[in-house]
Amino acid sequence: MANEELGGLSLWDQVQTYVAKIKKLEVEIKEKSKQLEEKEKELAQKEGEIQELQRKIEEKEKFLDKKSSELEEYSKKLEEMKKKYEDKVKEIEGKINTILQSEKVLKEYEDALASAKKSIQENLEGLSKFQEYFKNAVEDIISKQKEFVEKSEQVIKMQTTLSDLREKMISTIQNLAETANISLPEVKAPSVEMPKEIEEAKPETTLNEEFEVVIVDGEEFIKCPQCGTLNSKDAIMCYNCGYVFKPEELENQ
Repeated sequence: MANEELGGLSLWDQVQTYVAKIKKLEVEIKEKSKQLEEKEKELAQKEGEIQELQRKIEEKEKFLDKKSSELEEYSKKLEEMKKKYEDKVKEIEGKINTILQSEKVLKEYEDALASAKKSIQENLEGLSKFQEYFKNAVEDIISKQKEFVEKSEQVIKMQTTLSDLREKMISTIQNLAETANISLPEVKAPSVEMPKEIEEAKPETTLNEEFEVVIVDGEEFIKCPQCGTLNSKDAIMCYNCGYVFKPEELENQ
């Protein structure tokens, strides 16, 4: 067909036509070559980017491997912490059970203490009643003792008065007898003695170490130096005001 197209042209024209075609082909080849070079550059750039991406991926993989190792280590630590926590929970549960048992024992002790306190209060009430009774009895004894002593003193005064009157009467009779020259037998004035009961009824006071001891009807009583109440000689403290006579025995109790 090319021969047909060039059939009507001269040889020179044909050569020129071929040359033009060759130049055109060269231009196209250069353009294609240029495009190929650009494609090669682009491919090289893409290849660099791919290599960079591969490098980053490898770094990421290393990072992930490292993180995975760290996570495994952390997981092991968590397991250890979990075990320790479970042990602590068991220990705390044991302590809670011990506390509950202690609370139960404490409750029983409190109940026993309340019962003992109630019993002590009842005993104290009984002791208070006994102290009041004993105090009243001692006061009554002291009152009767004072009354008896007063009556005894009155009897002694009356006996002394009678003795004086007797002596005066004897003296008057003797004077009259002397005046009338009458001999009279010697008359002795009877001695005035206090009855034995009165002597025994007199309160005798002595000092027993630091405290005054009062003897009433043959029994010894300790007089409280604080309120004056008479207490039994074996008393540790005053029945009325609570003054302590024997602190060493109170501490031993």
